Amino acid sequence: MEQNTPLQILFENLSYAVKVRAKSDQAPKTVVDRLKAVFSKARYEDKVILNDLSGTFRPGRVTVILGPSGSGKTTLLNLLAGHESSGTVSGNIWVNGRHASGTSIRQLAGYVHQDDVILPTQTVREAITMSIILRPPPLSSVPPKSPETAVASIHGLREPESNPREKDVLPLPATTKDQARHTSTQSKRNDKDAAKAKQQARSSHAIQLFGLEKCQDTNIGDSSAKGVSGGERKRTAIAMENVTQAPILFLDEPTSGLDAHSALMVMHQLKEVANEGRTVVAVLHQPSSEMFEMIDDLLVLFEGRTVYLGERAEFVDYLAQLGHPCGMYSNPADHVFNSVLYEHLRGSKRMGTQTIAVERAEQLLTQWRQSPGAHKLQQLIDAPTLAPITTSQFRRTSPPLVQVKYLSKRAALNAMRNKLVINIRLAQAVFFGLLIGFVFLNTQERPIPVQQQNFSGALFFTAVTQFLLSILSVVNVFTQERLVFLREWQGGYYGLPAYFVSKNLIEVPIQILMPIIYASISYWLLGLRSDGVKFVIYTAVCICLNLCGFSFGLLLGSVFKNMSTILAALPGMFLPFLLFGGLLVNTGNSTVWLRWVQWISPIKYGYTAMMKNQFTGYVVDGQPIGDAYLEQVDLGPFSIGINIVFVIFIAFLAWVAAYVALLYLTNKGRGDPVKNNPKKLQQELLGAPDERFVQSMS
Repeated sequence: MEQNTPLQILFENLSYAVKVRAKSDQAPKTVVDRLKAVFSKARYEDKVILNDLSGTFRPGRVTVILGPSGSGKTTLLNLLAGHESSGTVSGNIWVNGRHASGTSIRQLAGYVHQDDVILPTQTVREAITMSIILRPPPLSSVPPKSPETAVASIHGLREPESNPREKDVLPLPATTKDQARHTSTQSKRNDKDAAKAKQQARSSHAIQLFGLEKCQDTNIGDSSAKGVSGGERKRTAIAMENVTQAPILFLDEPTSGLDAHSALMVMHQLKEVANEGRTVVAVLHQPSSEMFEMIDDLLVLFEGRTVYLGERAEFVDYLAQLGHPCGMYSNPADHVFNSVLYEHLRGSKRMGTQTIAVERAEQLLTQWRQSPGAHKLQQLIDAPTLAPITTSQFRRTSPPLVQVKYLSKRAALNAMRNKLVINIRLAQAVFFGLLIGFVFLNTQERPIPVQQQNFSGALFFTAVTQFLLSILSVVNVFTQERLVFLREWQGGYYGLPAYFVSKNLIEVPIQILMPIIYASISYWLLGLRSDGVKFVIYTAVCICLNLCGFSFGLLLGSVFKNMSTILAALPGMFLPFLLFGGLLVNTGNSTVWLRWVQWISPIKYGYTAMMKNQFTGYVVDGQPIGDAYLEQVDLGPFSIGINIVFVIFIAFLAWVAAYVALLYLTNKGRGDPVKNNPKKLQQELLGAPDERFVQSMS
């Protein structure tokens, strides 16, 4: 196995600006002025977030970015990691002397977000193992060291002499086809067992490295279900990125919200990662003195400008040269905030204006550019490492079939562990089946007008409940999973097709089971026709309506971010379907220019199929009343089968629309798909270094 090639990130004259609405010079004084401001075309101006930054992040070192809120720390990190999708970028970025962009660096880097988004029902071990299975380490990654010899042997550092690899043993000659087939099957099984053992060993090593032994079998949890602590959750998120063995690791405030001990533990673990020769860049909010001493390189930003970029050991001396000596027992991180960045506000109880802050930032930037540290930094930029980047260093993703298999298993476990949700859905199926059954109990024994009214109402209620309850059950769960999906997709865990297929593979059986339970209870209590075929058709219609509601639920969950927005939008979609569902309005005699709505209402088709299933050829006391009643209510010319097909067709359209909505969501902000094609980006990084660096090195 080849060794990792250290990767050095360089950036020069890097600036970033976003469009913001321009403030009016004069505030509107009258109502007319306010109306003009509302309806007039808005003016926009550039707001500079990063201003002419130059620097380098070196491999094998922990580089920390410090600065007050709004100074551009996270923006710089996102820009280099390819997570900044809007705004205008200028300047140059290189990796080992090759021209790069944040999008291309993304092929080489892991990213730990400030907010940890992990599926709540997963355990710590499961979350780490998922990262290993779905994001295998780069081919050039060096297996991590382990304190146990057994783990080391599994990782490939040394094969135990007493247990040689199977591929080194000459196979016995196969005398028959059955023996050859058995040998091949056994070999595949052994390969799977070996791969699984390696995955478990990597997971165990990460759990040991990040001190997660006590909580490895505890669910992550969320606000509604207690799980691991905040520090354990953060360390789990870092471990999930670390096991990918990406050559570069970005972290956005990995210690925020943690107690002093947990934060120090995280810093120790980042040092371990850097010691493997990887490039570690982290944004820290307010490191303690102990944490500050563990930093290798330090970048201080203020109002998007560089205040300092160099070795941490030289930082205090640099402040002293500026006339801001740090006390012996003072934390340099606190000192730079209180005595350097905001020197002009010392003793004041108010925050200064933006203009004053920018002036102070420009002053500090000028002092930095004139310092010996800035000249030393420029020398590092002009003479970077030019070691070639190899294809084996790029991050990998598991094959689609592996993704579908794992995600299906995870979705099944998630459904089973959400016992409250499953129990509520079962209770709903039983409750509404009993409710409709007892309200219209034994309707077949009532007078003919009562039968017509009761059967119509009961079947319409069935169509509505099967469609609506399925929508609500899906959006309630999917809105919680949506953020997890987006975060994992951005992290390169899996593709949209694998997620969408696995989601449907697990949800569809549940959507089939619930209407079967409902139909089995309600059909016989209602006193519908005692015919097995009629019962099967009734159940099939309930299933189709449930699946249609499931598709619409996916669509709503894909388009809207949160449950409150969905609940606000749902009546606008559902009520027209309800109104033209076939019972409230005689659709054959409704307003002509609105009559078309009935043909897009799945409730109408489901209701019509159940009505025709019940009343076609229906005879009471020798009197054929069914066909005449169907002609009276005028539900349309289509047969039972055609109506069912239309429900399925509408469900399919909504299902496709949900996929397209998720596709748009994942592609939003990615820029030109041709320019940002992963293979093209990799080719740019694999090319020759910039001539500027080649000439300077020669």
